[in-house]
Amino acid sequence: MKIGLVLSGGGARGAFHIGVLQALEEVNIKPDIISGTSVGAIIGCLYSAGVSPATMLETLLKTKWYDFFSIKYPKNGISDLKYVHEMLEQFIPINDFSSLRIPLYITATNLNSGKLEIFNSGEIYRRVVASCAVPLVFRPVEMNESFYLDGGILLNLPVQPIREICDQIISVNLMPIGVSSNDKLDGYFNLISRVLELSVDNHTTAQKKLTDILIETVEIAKYSRFDLKPTQELYDLGYATAKLALN
Repeated sequence: MKIGLVLSGGGARGAFHIGVLQALEEVNIKPDIISGTSVGAIIGCLYSAGVSPATMLETLLKTKWYDFFSIKYPKNGISDLKYVHEMLEQFIPINDFSSLRIPLYITATNLNSGKLEIFNSGEIYRRVVASCAVPLVFRPVEMNESFYLDGGILLNLPVQPIREICDQIISVNLMPIGVSSNDKLDGYFNLISRVLELSVDNHTTAQKKLTDILIETVEIAKYSRFDLKPTQELYDLGYATAKLALN
């Protein structure tokens, strides 16, 4: 039986994915294919390359939110994602999908065509960076004479790209919709986070219907997509949520 693992976007909530991966390993569930968007593309790429959940968690615990920013005049985004590019180079020395141990599919939004693009071959680094380039925060990535932003704009839970080639799909959703208090809407990044959550909900609902096992919890809604301080808490929540869903 071919098992597909789908990892959604969700910014700093990505530690939840790492906890899920640890739980899957403990019950000997090994994905044959991974599909990811945004931070799900980063985590999926690292795991496909053989990086362990423990190593990913250790790296993330050492990472600060400002590491992602090389702030310049915001012509089309506050910062680039140089840090992500360098991290991928560190863990994945060969910049090609063919070097990965597990087949990987990632999504990005082509701003020129207005369409979703799915990548599973060719160079890795820029495609992953494009997949997690959150609009208004990070600058678009130029590839093949087009500009790309976060794949989550058009498909945040990318089940469809691998549905027909998998017998079973396990999906991890970092962006369930919950009620947001006024204090959670205060500030630039909090406001962007909420707008993105609401904008992706419709297509995420459709993707959930294509999923065999869904791992998500509304408890994650209390965590900002732009705050790395609760990394350990999010890892623990992902681990516990996966254990519950798999029982």
